[in-house]
Amino acid sequence: MIGLYAIALGAPRDLIGARGEPLRVFRRGELELVHGEAPPPLSGDALRAHEAAVRRIAEGALACLPARFGCCAADETALSQAVEPRQAELADALRLVRGREQMTLRVHGALASQPSAGGPGTRYLEQRRRAVTLPELDPLRSALAGLVRAERVEGHSEPGLVASVYHLIDRGGAAAYRRAVEGIRLDGLRVVVSGPWPAWSFAPELGP
Repeated sequence: MIGLYAIALGAPRDLIGARGEPLRVFRRGELELVHGEAPPPLSGDALRAHEAAVRRIAEGALACLPARFGCCAADETALSQAVEPRQAELADALRLVRGREQMTLRVHGALASQPSAGGPGTRYLEQRRRAVTLPELDPLRSALAGLVRAERVEGHSEPGLVASVYHLIDRGGAAAYRRAVEGIRLDGLRVVVSGPWPAWSFAPELGP
């Protein structure tokens, strides 16, 4: 059994995995599959070690699509077969993240209620649309327009946490990104920024 850490482009060949093992880079078409030993049982320490190994790959590679903890296969043949149907999708994702890294915004507060015409179904659809577009962040988007290359928005239902917003920026742009975020005030919302991270939210999900 082997554990997948990332799908990459230009990955270094001297990397160490979460368990101290040397990582192997297996090429499949345009993709480099970076793998090591099978993952241990799930724990906080195991997750942190996996994330640290992924960060090392991302820092040394031209492009990196992180694999979630627990993604594994019987051997390289099985791993190759798993990614074969998705090669085009994964290659496109690699091109998107090449030379880039992720910043994350946690949006706290509450969205102001807005009247909506139509019945319950229409109102529900409008609420869902608003949750994934968050027009309340448009002033921030304008300030970040020169830095952000792609955006993903994940709405949350827990009280006080409106959404997580993931931005893909060019490597080295984190300081300018933070300054832009800190210079904007949003009515009724508080934004907490973190990063840079590997592009976790821009990597297609791969099953174990």
